[in-house]
Amino acid sequence: MIARTLAALMLVATSGTSALAIELPWWVDSVSVSPPGLGGIGAVTLEGTWIDTGAPDAISHSVVNGQLHFSVSAPDLNVGTGDALTPWTLTEEFGPLFADVNEIMGSIYSVDPADRSIRELVSGPDFLGWIYPPPRGEFHGLGSLGHGASSAAYDVSANGQVVTGRTTSNVLTNQVSSQAFAWSKSTGMIPLGLLPGGEGGTSKGLGVSAEGNYVVGVSASRDDYNIQNEEAFRWSLGGGMQGLGNLHEGYATSEARATSRNGRVVVGVDDFYPPSFAPVPPGYFQRAFRYTDETGIQDLGTLPEYESDSSSEAVDVTANGRVIAGNAFRSPYQTTDAIHIDHAQPFLWTEEHGMQGIGNPARFFPAIYPPPRQKTTANAISADGEVVVGVDKLEWDLNVDPITQYPFTQAVMWTEEDGWQDLRQFRMPPGPEFVGSEAVDVSSETGTIVGQAYLVSTDATNSSAWLEGDADGFGRIKVPFIWDAHHGMRPLARVLAGDFGLDFEGWRLNEATAISDDGTTIVGVGRNPDGVIEAWRAVMHRNTRPGDTDFDGDVDRNDVATVLASMASPPPADDTYWMYGDFDGDGEIGEHDHQVLLANYDGRSVGDFNADGVVSLADYTFWRNNLGSETGLADGNGDNLASTDDYNIWNSNLGLVLSNAEPFVAAAIPEPTSVALCVLSMLGILVARRR
Repeated sequence: MIARTLAALMLVATSGTSALAIELPWWVDSVSVSPPGLGGIGAVTLEGTWIDTGAPDAISHSVVNGQLHFSVSAPDLNVGTGDALTPWTLTEEFGPLFADVNEIMGSIYSVDPADRSIRELVSGPDFLGWIYPPPRGEFHGLGSLGHGASSAAYDVSANGQVVTGRTTSNVLTNQVSSQAFAWSKSTGMIPLGLLPGGEGGTSKGLGVSAEGNYVVGVSASRDDYNIQNEEAFRWSLGGGMQGLGNLHEGYATSEARATSRNGRVVVGVDDFYPPSFAPVPPGYFQRAFRYTDETGIQDLGTLPEYESDSSSEAVDVTANGRVIAGNAFRSPYQTTDAIHIDHAQPFLWTEEHGMQGIGNPARFFPAIYPPPRQKTTANAISADGEVVVGVDKLEWDLNVDPITQYPFTQAVMWTEEDGWQDLRQFRMPPGPEFVGSEAVDVSSETGTIVGQAYLVSTDATNSSAWLEGDADGFGRIKVPFIWDAHHGMRPLARVLAGDFGLDFEGWRLNEATAISDDGTTIVGVGRNPDGVIEAWRAVMHRNTRPGDTDFDGDVDRNDVATVLASMASPPPADDTYWMYGDFDGDGEIGEHDHQVLLANYDGRSVGDFNADGVVSLADYTFWRNNLGSETGLADGNGDNLASTDDYNIWNSNLGLVLSNAEPFVAAAIPEPTSVALCVLSMLGILVARRR
């Protein structure tokens, strides 16, 4: 029992969630697991309070059969009662580990105080958690199941390791043409199958839990009336696909949209399609639902101000499962009048307060009758429940506003403090026209938002780079965007290439559908170089050091030329990326970025401290001005300190010229000894003047 409880707590700590209300071992106050960082070193720490002479004082680890095993000694339970209670802490570091070691196991032993070599296993080993390798920037397609099949990604786990979606085959295999999948780097794409009775139908995965242990979505199934319908499901590696049922008896479909961090709370929507002869109560057609194993599927009702014959849907849920985000829709009877302009608005649902609407963004429009229909819908809520993102639409009757070809579509975000805010459109060159946007997901840790911008071509000679995508029903091209509070909205493809050096040549990124909670991984749908629709995954992590503008692994004269050119002719602030020299990400390329470049420039190793390509007196002056600094400037030997050792490097290489093609090229400049004598004579003049 002790080991199992400890293991459960350590697993929770590893996953980064807050402490749960579980029974701890009475001799342990807290347990934390720190996964390996970039240096490959992690740690496990136990803290508690116990009698001095009996406190646990041994923790060790070893790698067994590709698993990391920890051993912890239990406290001496037979000590006297006269000693004072004092806090104790045990910390065990581990790593670096081989790449194939990614599981943490734990065991508890009883140790004989008289002879510590005598150990008795109390319990274990139990699974404690996973070790994830350091992130590496990459872009790749996720493939498909079957030759010529297409795929689409709809959600990604909190750490970016597991993706779910749907793969569709042109050739029927076992009567399944489209089915849900789960993807990870270790397993590749695996099919999740169908619910019982769903043979010949389809399924798709729409949500995944934080650790990727659970996938939720919708699958074909068969109801009591022997009619094939669709039913919400939850899938796990151990339990397979489980149907969650429907709110209505027969003629109903349910769809799971999202799940909580641990997979215990599932939310979605249930639709009822009764036969024409069946009596239907008002508002019986669409309802948001919440599912747990204890309660089953629950109807969340409708928004009170929208009356009982309105409808609702749930689209997302917070990590702890306590707050559900969704959308409420007015009754068709209310949407035909000119009084109720808001035809839809998002809501937040909790057990304490039920369903509460969060309103619509304020809009100004001419006093034209009939007025537009405003439909604000949420697509996601952050894991901490602080931010809701979605889209606000205004739709006009064509006979009222025939000039407007496209409905007003604006990406929006909501917070309790600031209410609704528009996400301002990104800057574009002449050619395409920005006609709308929609936000689809948000990272809770970074606040980063992803979505789609809608563009149309107004100048065919200058728009190809921005309009490489598939048109929607209105003739608009979808261009995925990424938004953060500092940079605002930017084209995702430009950020992936310009800030992270990711190569997706030949791809068209049609849609971004989700971003991981840690903000590192984005998934979506695109057209691969073969012209096939395929799910993709992008990890936003730089694999190079500051100063490397071309992402080739070194900081050389090419990088120097790029930064100097950007400083001389700065690009616009909203089109400034790492590839141009914006190493601090402030939207400007200035002296601070130049200093970052000089502190990482490879030419420092031969004394070219100012990166002008020549080891000369100017580098001596640069070294003298930075003598004693620990910034990397004028650091020739790589110890991060400008010292006399670096002067010696400069002096021994005087007379070298660096080029882009070769590291060192001799040039016709004064001999090193004569230049050194010149420096000494200058120092003598300075001393004489001071005297």
